[in-house]
Amino acid sequence: MSFFELEFPRQIQYRRVGGPGFSTTINTGFSGNENRNKNWSRARSEWTASILTPAADQRPAISLQGFVDLLNAFFLNVGGRGDAFRLFDHVDNQALGAILGTGNGTAAVFQLVKTYTIGGRTYTRTIYKPITPAVTNYQGVALAQTVKPYFNGTPVAGGAWSVDATTGLVTFSPVPGAGVVVTADCQFHYPVRFDTDKLPIQVEESDVAGGNPIVSVNSFQLLEVRAPNF
Repeated sequence: MSFFELEFPRQIQYRRVGGPGFSTTINTGFSGNENRNKNWSRARSEWTASILTPAADQRPAISLQGFVDLLNAFFLNVGGRGDAFRLFDHVDNQALGAILGTGNGTAAVFQLVKTYTIGGRTYTRTIYKPITPAVTNYQGVALAQTVKPYFNGTPVAGGAWSVDATTGLVTFSPVPGAGVVVTADCQFHYPVRFDTDKLPIQVEESDVAGGNPIVSVNSFQLLEVRAPNF
């Protein structure tokens, strides 16, 4: 088991459903009253994606075979459920102005996070896989630097900080002074794995005999993995 520090191809996610989930045990009495137990304090996201045969009038413009080939290559290289990897969620992928902490004059390392606030409640997501040039897409192209830290709202100079793309830890030198509010913007990946060891590639009615088959993958699952068990 290892972590493949590579971004899952964004373009093969054009048919996908999913998002965060929890585990809750509900005990209902004869009276109908409930007792609910929150088994997880942190959400775990899950997605189901498909690569389906397009309508006949769309086929010339869509490289379905290319999508399936790409998915197949990725699946083989991570060994099904064996290795986790990076996923860009088109819905939730960015933190803006997230408070990382307050300086005390000695602390140099701060963890990237994203907070979700509604009413008087706040949920905090720890960002372990920020998008930086240390990460590449499946073609080997380095991604953009998206991490931007601030001291009291003022951008920190580039040479005064560094970020670990594998943990989301930001290190400052010199350290923020006492009372300095440290915030950051960033885009991030989800650490995920396939939730299957078998890839259901389906051959559709097509020119199979002529060497031009139309194939599809009806569904495959991607499941978020949690630190430190990447």
